[in-house]
Amino acid sequence: MLEPRPSTVSGATDPIPQRSTVAMFLPGRPSLLRSTALISILISLIGLVACTASEDSTGRTGTAACATPGITETEIKAGVLFPDTGPFAHSMRAFRAGIDARFGEANAAGGVNGRKIVYSWRDDVSDPQLNLAAARELVQKEEVFGIIEGLGAVSGSAQYLADLNVPIVGLGAEPVWAAHENMVSWHHYTVPAGSSTVWGDFIRGEGGTRSAMVDVALNAAVHDYHRQLVDSLQAAGVSVDINFEVTAETTSFEALARQMKAANIDTLTGVITPDVLTQILPAARAAGVNLKTVLLSLGYDRALLTDLGPALAGTNIYISFVPFELNTPAHQRLLAAMTRYSPQTQPPEQESAVFGWLSADLFLHGLQAAGACPTHQSFLQGLHSVHDYDGTGLLPKPVDLAKNRGQLGNCYYFMRISGDGSHFVPLQSTARCGNLIN
Repeated sequence: MLEPRPSTVSGATDPIPQRSTVAMFLPGRPSLLRSTALISILISLIGLVACTASEDSTGRTGTAACATPGITETEIKAGVLFPDTGPFAHSMRAFRAGIDARFGEANAAGGVNGRKIVYSWRDDVSDPQLNLAAARELVQKEEVFGIIEGLGAVSGSAQYLADLNVPIVGLGAEPVWAAHENMVSWHHYTVPAGSSTVWGDFIRGEGGTRSAMVDVALNAAVHDYHRQLVDSLQAAGVSVDINFEVTAETTSFEALARQMKAANIDTLTGVITPDVLTQILPAARAAGVNLKTVLLSLGYDRALLTDLGPALAGTNIYISFVPFELNTPAHQRLLAAMTRYSPQTQPPEQESAVFGWLSADLFLHGLQAAGACPTHQSFLQGLHSVHDYDGTGLLPKPVDLAKNRGQLGNCYYFMRISGDGSHFVPLQSTARCGNLIN
């Protein structure tokens, strides 16, 4: 059993309980007092009905403190699931910091309807079975209202949480996000079928013609993403000549480098984590492989440059939000909140911090739309009624949350690690979009 790791974000102001006062009806007093007493009683009854009329997702009638788990008179409790350890941990290390920043900002402004937002979290190690076990703990033991999910193994708990209609918000990195109405994301990275030309067009524009696809073999989601990339490259006239899966038993990349040389590979892409890429690139150079372009889906992280920047020089990375280098008011707001509520995260300009911030912001949007006594259903209906979600200004364009479920994200900013590995260089000032492939 996973150990509970509760967390709260400081800055909320607890509401002052308000009580209705009912005038006592006394015989012999003026009729005005009697009328006032009657009006006060009616107001109290109306208030009681308003509080008790709400229902949770199972149809149970609520109370003044709200019947839905995770909702008290002073707090709303979320659950957070993400890989704090395991293969994707390096790409998610600032996820909680982004959540802390957004919830901290909200709590400092009074929370949602006077309630402070707190959360408990679990590490799923990018393992679907551990993801399911952790979700059960958060729901049954911690009694959270909803779940914020990070990257990796959401498929493990998706059906369990869907059966309970527990709201899930977060990074739509797996096709399962398209399968359940209780799962809401601002961007779907993978879908069960179809692709986009956006990745193939970029690689072809860089001069790529023959590619090697290298994937960190973790779960079915990686294979779906692999399929999308293959379809995109082939639509742009880029052949896929090598498919290679990195496993726990992979200790050397010399054999892969020799295959790449023999096949005249000029492009390297796939679901590769930066730490694995830093092992492949030296082997490829030693074998005489002439790479025209390398394209990653993860790694936009200034902290990464400190550790691996020189080894990754010239590598391209695509991201689904406006890059920090453009320094918009939205970035300044996020960075100010990071400095105040998660100062331990340095540097704060990390991709996973943005993912955490956006996930927490979606959670707040759902609560704000759900009313004074939120239920699972009112939360989800509220989110699905948002037609212009802009992620506090961090998204390339507004998203219609009523229609985007199952729609593949098609617009990205492409970034390049500078020649000395010290910084990222945006390759355009606006997002680059492709055409959807059915």
